[in-house]
Amino acid sequence: MTNRRWFDLHSWLGVMSGLLLFVICWSGTMATISGELDWLANPDLRVTEQDNRAEYHEIYDAVEEAFPGSTVSTVREPLYANFASEVYIDTPLDQRRRVYVDPYSAKVLGSTSYFTIQRFFRSFHMNLFGPFSFVQEDGLGYYIVGLVGVLMLASLVTSLFFYKRWWRRFFELKIGSGAKAFWSSAHKVCGLWSLWFLLVIGITGTWYLYEHSRLRLADGIAAHTDTFEGSVHRLPALISAEEALPLKTLVERVQSERPGLRIKSIRPNSEGYFYVEGQDGDILVRDRANKMYLDPATGGVVFSQEATDLSAYWYFSDMADPLHFGDFGGLWTKLIWVIFGLGLSGLALTGTWLHVKRLRRDRWGRAQWTGTLAAVGLTYAILGVSAWHGIHEIKDYGPIIDGAQQWPMAPFGVWAVVGAWVALTATILLIWTAMLVRALRPT
Repeated sequence: MTNRRWFDLHSWLGVMSGLLLFVICWSGTMATISGELDWLANPDLRVTEQDNRAEYHEIYDAVEEAFPGSTVSTVREPLYANFASEVYIDTPLDQRRRVYVDPYSAKVLGSTSYFTIQRFFRSFHMNLFGPFSFVQEDGLGYYIVGLVGVLMLASLVTSLFFYKRWWRRFFELKIGSGAKAFWSSAHKVCGLWSLWFLLVIGITGTWYLYEHSRLRLADGIAAHTDTFEGSVHRLPALISAEEALPLKTLVERVQSERPGLRIKSIRPNSEGYFYVEGQDGDILVRDRANKMYLDPATGGVVFSQEATDLSAYWYFSDMADPLHFGDFGGLWTKLIWVIFGLGLSGLALTGTWLHVKRLRRDRWGRAQWTGTLAAVGLTYAILGVSAWHGIHEIKDYGPIIDGAQQWPMAPFGVWAVVGAWVALTATILLIWTAMLVRALRPT
């Protein structure tokens, strides 16, 4: 193919997926720092760092005492030293809530519904709140978002074919030559500096598409080892009439069996097992790559998984999230991912703006492709259905009062951040669409 054909294909991919590409990149950028945004929005998450940390059993006992009748399902380590520990509880009304506990004094600081900024952005970025659930139980959002990863890789490949000697052009930013020349060069320079990031996000996004397709359309396998059906190594539910050992004893047993394991979360009752997961010095794996299942009555280890024992497939499966969200190095790597995530979002917008300029110069020539407005309309339809599902998902986190589902309780800051993001995103999309429609309108 000629350079012109590669350029046309690159532009066509960008315009046809521009709206969706922007929204997915933009929401993923926010998802990367959603935990930090919750810390800013929710005062109960903020604590003062001290020297000595409370033990897991002290945090567990404090929550049990503060919420009698509720079941503690998970105790998580704080994200950072000045963050509260998060504890998930299931109330007698079958509602899941988050409880925030000072990790130094084990004092309960407050509680809220399960709905947070982190939950909003992760659910939206992961599967668009599961639209089109009439086709498949969990919707088609996973496929739509995963397809964006494929489009990213296609855009990357096509750009390298038409942009000759690109390795020499990392600093070719044209200033003082007009708006079009500036934004065209900015689009190219940003794209060049983001090549590695495009590759990482494109590969992991495509991996999610493959993984979900395999799960739903092929073998139904969702995990290497777990207690649910759909695991390569399924542990049978553990039923014991004996009383469980104290939580302190069980945690000590884990630490004695695997002294190198840094426990990141515990589940006192995972289908009858005492379950822990964490980090054990491995490179770029999520916490559940290293996990242990104990018999809570005896303290005996039923199963212990180390990341290094996993096959290449399952090891990469546990690498995908840290690579995709950049959380493997703490706040600093997250900020790098945010900067380049904003860059990818900007690439979608500047690419569209440049295409609009071409349409105005060559209104009925090769720059106008049949289906541009249809693609925009389809994107709006997807986002509209996603919004409808999102409203219902968010309400599901709230209580049921007199038979009616209520909105969840959350700090004002949480609603403010989510609302501001939705409003800003809608404004950008409307401006984007208005520019495109104006360019396509016959004179």
